[in-house]
Amino acid sequence: MSNIDILAIVTSQAGGEHVIALAERLAAQTDGRLTVALVNWMPSVPAIEGFSIAPIYDELAQQARQRLVAEAARLEKRLGKIPEVATIETYMPEFGAAGSVLGMRARHADLTVVARPVEADASSAQAILDAALFESGRPVIVVPPGWRPAPLGRHVLVAWKPTREAARALGDADAIIAGAERVSIVTVDAGPSGGYGQQPGTDIAAHLAFRGANVEIFNLDSGGRSEAAAIADHARVVGADLIVMGGYGRPRLIELIFGGVTREMLKTATIPVLMSH
Repeated sequence: MSNIDILAIVTSQAGGEHVIALAERLAAQTDGRLTVALVNWMPSVPAIEGFSIAPIYDELAQQARQRLVAEAARLEKRLGKIPEVATIETYMPEFGAAGSVLGMRARHADLTVVARPVEADASSAQAILDAALFESGRPVIVVPPGWRPAPLGRHVLVAWKPTREAARALGDADAIIAGAERVSIVTVDAGPSGGYGQQPGTDIAAHLAFRGANVEIFNLDSGGRSEAAAIADHARVVGADLIVMGGYGRPRLIELIFGGVTREMLKTATIPVLMSH
């Protein structure tokens, strides 16, 4: 791994500390460049019949800008880096414009690091994740709230399916996989059909081995578990520190209604997940 251009998107230093810490770790491992995009949403003021809301809105917007400036100052002190290594950018988009503003910024980085949505900040974190995953065309590392600084990418688990999204994620993770000590290829309830070949995982393992990876194949039986649970359980068993997988192989609406591997992984993952769509 070398010279990865990393973007971390957070709404505050305190709430995004795990995101910043992972991005710092990855930048250090790769002699990379880190940019932290600090976001504060433009205030939304409901219309009140018979009253002008312009003065109220202007005051709220000014307060939001002041909070953003103060937060940027705290973050600058926290980073303590020279500008060539870590820089801060500030954004105050309308909530509905997250995709166009943050997605566009993420296109100009090798990968984006974001927080896994949790109940306390679900809508904001989800908007940032969706912007990075669906609008940037770049990979995203989703960091769970309990993550603590540790080496990243020593043991990579590839949740493999013969799909466009999984292949894209694998290619996007190439720089990380190249530096891994171990790579585990995992399939769940896979049979010799549907693009897997006669021996599921063998073809993609041979591809990675040709590129120098130390590869193992695990064809798992779900045993009544969901596919996401089987993958997460195996990641814990083998001590993986990063999961690589495709994001939303089915339309998001279908996953919202019926559930799916991506949606469950985003709700339950306890180690970082690299996704591409």
